[in-house]
Amino acid sequence: MKKVLNNNSLHQFLIVIVLLITCFIAFNSSIAFSKPYLDNQQSIPIKRPINFLSLEESADTICNMIQKVGGKPTVNEKRATLKKNETLSSALKRIDFDNNSINKIIQAIKDVYDGKKILTTLPVGMIIDYSNPSKLTGGAIKLSYTKTKDVFVWQDVNNNYFSQIYLRPTKLENILIKGKIQSNLYVSALKEGVPENTLLEMISLLGFSVDFQREIRKGDDFEIIFTKKIDLLKNIIIETNPITYVSLNLSGNKLNFFNYEDKYGLPQYYDENGKSSKRTIMKTPINGARLSSGYGNRKHPILGYTKMHRGLDFAAPLGTPVLAAGDGVVEKAGWNGSYGKYIRIRHTGTYKTAYAHLSGFNKNVRIGKRVLQGKTIGYVGSSGRSTGPHLHYEVLRNNKQINPVKIKLPAGKNVSKKDIHDYRKHILNILNQKIALEKSIQNKKIATNVLINKNSKLN
Repeated sequence: MKKVLNNNSLHQFLIVIVLLITCFIAFNSSIAFSKPYLDNQQSIPIKRPINFLSLEESADTICNMIQKVGGKPTVNEKRATLKKNETLSSALKRIDFDNNSINKIIQAIKDVYDGKKILTTLPVGMIIDYSNPSKLTGGAIKLSYTKTKDVFVWQDVNNNYFSQIYLRPTKLENILIKGKIQSNLYVSALKEGVPENTLLEMISLLGFSVDFQREIRKGDDFEIIFTKKIDLLKNIIIETNPITYVSLNLSGNKLNFFNYEDKYGLPQYYDENGKSSKRTIMKTPINGARLSSGYGNRKHPILGYTKMHRGLDFAAPLGTPVLAAGDGVVEKAGWNGSYGKYIRIRHTGTYKTAYAHLSGFNKNVRIGKRVLQGKTIGYVGSSGRSTGPHLHYEVLRNNKQINPVKIKLPAGKNVSKKDIHDYRKHILNILNQKIALEKSIQNKKIATNVLINKNSKLN
């Protein structure tokens, strides 16, 4: 009997020991696994998430904002602007807010996300809509501190100030503008409503292909498609996206360029065939030629003394085709003294190229005629002061010869062969968009004419 009892006691004792060991291991395991997790939580700072899409929409007046947030009613809404070297505190002092209100307003703005940064980066000329507090009415201000966001500060019925950031309602709108040039492209485009920053982008884009001072004539026309962002509260354009499409018709010669983003998402422009709008001036406008004389001082082979050689000489067989170094307009084609038979092409208002000692000209080359880069304009010869068949080639910048070898102009890459199919589909979409915009413009004109006719009948 005693043996049985002892065995039972021993069995119970062993069970208790096992349970205690299990609890001990579990407790220590919990500590072992949880402690590093807690340490990691504390050592990794978590940024407060911000999603501007979740911001509430702003309102056009303080009164409407007060109704939105349920603040203390306001009266006599006024407007001021932030002056140079002013802080918000000094501006509020200038427009008759008392020191107590100013301190509470400043603190309320500091309490919003990035509030301190907002206060230190308020732009000069920023609009301040405000209503001064009184015993019966509340104080409030609205700061249009960016093009798309407002900070609104208001007083509640207990005279406490609160602040919140609001998103100004905007919309994107595709715009097609067509116009005829009367005096120059700049003035005519502005008159038609092209925003100045978009116009400057347009001029920069076309500048590789067009000499704006000499090539544009009265009656030439242009087309441009771009996207504008409109502030719905003020009904003004606050920004524009890069140009989608631009066209310039120069006396029947039409230049079209389409926006096609590169792999980095940056806008690049190409014509219908995928050729880049960016042009470079060719350093060697002749195939299979040997550079026989460089730019700089040399002993002249005929005159016999050292003379500055302001171009490059390429030795080549008689009749070798000479190519246009870039798109442009023929400024001179004929005999030019010691240069012999000579062609000069104007590429932009800044750059020209010249080709001398030719044996003849391409039949399509005439003064005032547009030529394309890489097309044959003439043939190697030995006319003028020359010792043998060669091409004398010059690059002029602001009518002064410069070294063609050292010229640095941006050269755009054409659309690659693997992307050309996608590019053609892309420009087809743009042209369809253009047709839709043209129909929309036409429908608006019809609607306007109908309204005018109805009004005239009523009168």
